[in-house]
Amino acid sequence: MKVLKLTVESLLVSMIFNLIGNDGMKLERFWTPIYWIWTLAFALAIIIAVLLIHLRLKVLWIYWQKRYPELKLSGVGRLNTDSLPKGELLWSILSTVIAILFVYLCFIYLLAFVRNGSTEIMFRSYLIHYMPFIGIGCLFYVSYVFIGGQLWWLTPQNTVALREKPIEKVVKIVPPSILDKVIVVGSLYDVLYSHAPFEPKTISKDTVRMFDVPFYFSKKREKEVILIDGTRLNANHFVHELERMGLDKWYFRINSTCRVNMMHVRYPVNPNTAQLEFRKEVFDSLRTNMTVMDIGNLLLLTEWMRKEKKLKDFLDNVHHLQHKGWDRLIRLK
Repeated sequence: MKVLKLTVESLLVSMIFNLIGNDGMKLERFWTPIYWIWTLAFALAIIIAVLLIHLRLKVLWIYWQKRYPELKLSGVGRLNTDSLPKGELLWSILSTVIAILFVYLCFIYLLAFVRNGSTEIMFRSYLIHYMPFIGIGCLFYVSYVFIGGQLWWLTPQNTVALREKPIEKVVKIVPPSILDKVIVVGSLYDVLYSHAPFEPKTISKDTVRMFDVPFYFSKKREKEVILIDGTRLNANHFVHELERMGLDKWYFRINSTCRVNMMHVRYPVNPNTAQLEFRKEVFDSLRTNMTVMDIGNLLLLTEWMRKEKKLKDFLDNVHHLQHKGWDRLIRLK
């Protein structure tokens, strides 16, 4: 949608600009083929310039984070340039404008060079009659983008993706036992993982924590689990112990044979999603003995599950599930 809007706006600006002659507006140009050739060419130049301006701001934002680590340079759906030194912001705007205009003038000079007539006269005429409009328009747009920090592809959801490194969420490390029995699901994983992170090398193959079992399988009389290191083991006793402790409700049936430990899922979850997503630490640990494709296939929701609204029902009640016993050792067999 934003690409379409940019294209339409660039075309409208180009149409108006190319109706302006040396001595005012010339509407008769509208019906000539050369007018539309120049209109399309100038619209394309505007689109390229806009993309370069936004790309320049993205690069500068990464540079500013390194140079001014004490400043808060990210807002909600925008880049926060308000706290930058005024001189730094002014230099960024002017340098961007100069670079864009220099590239543009090189292109115009090349066109004047290949056309019939004196290159110098045509280029000088363009500078006198058209460049004031181009220069002022470019300066205003660059200032608007840089001061407002509004990258046209930026949303609150992908602000993190523009950073050189992901933002690390700060979690207060406290024993889960001192908290309420029910923790908000979005914070539950952070609290549990901070208290007792995964240690794949020390995981026992006989007794495991519920927190160390991302997947549980039930097929006829065969019961299996996949441990946090990607190891697949028989586990006939595991589910019975979960049911006794009331923790079996955390395992969401994603298809006819596989259940997923929803403590490990990244929230919020769209009820209509076709695939669940594990937290990074869980995914990285599973990669020890599993491929990305294997993990992804186990997180796919069947069409039947989505139509039955099973996931929506689970999400509606997930905040009422208790975590007590999450770190208790459970026999697999």
